[in-house]
Amino acid sequence: MNPAPSPLRRLSEAPRLYVQEGFVSDEEVRHVLASYGDREALSRRGLAWTTNETGLSSELPVRQDAVLAAIAARIEATLGFSCALSEPSFRFRRYTRGDAHPPHLDEYKIGEARLVATALVYLTDAESGGETSFPRAEPHPVAVSARLGRLAFWFNHRPDGSVDEAALHQSKTLHEGDKATIAYFVYAPVEAARVTVAVADEAPLGRAHPSRRFVCVTDGAPEATTRVLAEACAARGVSYEEVHAAHFDFTTVEPLSPGTLLFRPSVSLSAIRVEQALWGPGVVTFHREPDGVFRDIGPDYAVLERRGISVPRWIWGNTTNRALLRRYVEDLGGLPIVMKFAGGSGGVGVLRIDSLAGLFSTMDHALASGRMPVLSAYVPDATHFRCVVVGDRVAGYWRNRRDEDDFRTHASDDPADYTTPPAPEILASAVAATAAMDVELGGVDVLEHPSGRHYVLEVNFPCYFARARLVGGQDVGGAMIEWLVQKAERMAGD
Repeated sequence: MNPAPSPLRRLSEAPRLYVQEGFVSDEEVRHVLASYGDREALSRRGLAWTTNETGLSSELPVRQDAVLAAIAARIEATLGFSCALSEPSFRFRRYTRGDAHPPHLDEYKIGEARLVATALVYLTDAESGGETSFPRAEPHPVAVSARLGRLAFWFNHRPDGSVDEAALHQSKTLHEGDKATIAYFVYAPVEAARVTVAVADEAPLGRAHPSRRFVCVTDGAPEATTRVLAEACAARGVSYEEVHAAHFDFTTVEPLSPGTLLFRPSVSLSAIRVEQALWGPGVVTFHREPDGVFRDIGPDYAVLERRGISVPRWIWGNTTNRALLRRYVEDLGGLPIVMKFAGGSGGVGVLRIDSLAGLFSTMDHALASGRMPVLSAYVPDATHFRCVVVGDRVAGYWRNRRDEDDFRTHASDDPADYTTPPAPEILASAVAATAAMDVELGGVDVLEHPSGRHYVLEVNFPCYFARARLVGGQDVGGAMIEWLVQKAERMAGD
């Protein structure tokens, strides 16, 4: 027997968007998928279907199926008005990997009835991607994940009857898993948009859940980073606070209370010291060890190689001895080689060495400056992926681009570079590499050679992840908050 459905939650002011967990039972889901879940089942019932980049779809008459009729009746009861069509139907849709649905408004009219509200019932869990996204939602964009048994519904019209442009929505690309839904389009006189949906103990949107607090230590972190985190917190009822390292008073500091979520997106030493001052027993971070905020992360190649993770051939640049440097170049497969200095970001500190003369002079300068770089093999013609790992999965990814006159790559502003996930082996290596560094968040850079071999370059912690959300629509910030909340709950139960 399924537990009772959870209370309705309102996710946005505009559109009026609500979700409820456990709306349909496991038995109802099994019935719908067995009866309509694939082409063969639809054909056996004499139902027409289509398949394209938006998945497999078909119209399911409500009155011919007692289970569908019962689900429709519960939706109408939740909304507070009924569908005015004489022959209402559900639209079944099943997505496979790579399928998506473009942005659109549900703005339609049949006779005198308007499509006042749309209800979507999720029949499966999607492992990655497939969110129903509302990019114009207010006070912030909202993405509803595909979760088995969940109901999401929204009003396409404002109470005054006008079309709500904030109801623009799309299905994001499904990256992993299965997504199946039934959509109920509730046509009614436009006056039905005036109804008030009953939500038990509804709090004003954006008010914090009293038991969840997220503290963000920043010292010049990109505005996009803090904005994405703040929006993710607001969407999940978690309070968001910023601590600015430059204005922090160490004379009055006290450790945060147990259960507080703590994250530092900035890499400065000042931000690190503030994070360490705020940490206390029970404070939840992305470190696997309780005192991880006091530990150094790296060096990457040495740690990853010892864990059996594929990395380019490498060696420490520890000498100016020319004979030894020649031997290093031979061991790395010949010129060109890559020289990397720790501490840079955005490709700063990564050099391509094309000649022995360049190697000798650069090593002279490096060691005279007290720096010891890593020398590594150059991997030609490779595709560079950034995988953002959250917990035990890759929550976001994109393909980096290279300018014509540079060997280094950079993040892309083309949404197409965020649609096709890297190979499963690369995703697995990214997760393993992040775990090897004893953290639960990492921006993992991976090179994929045309031969199919791949090499992990580094695990960036903290990392820049906002681009995945802003360009690719991947809700990495949401995944981060959810992971920390779940970790807090696990720690409280220990």
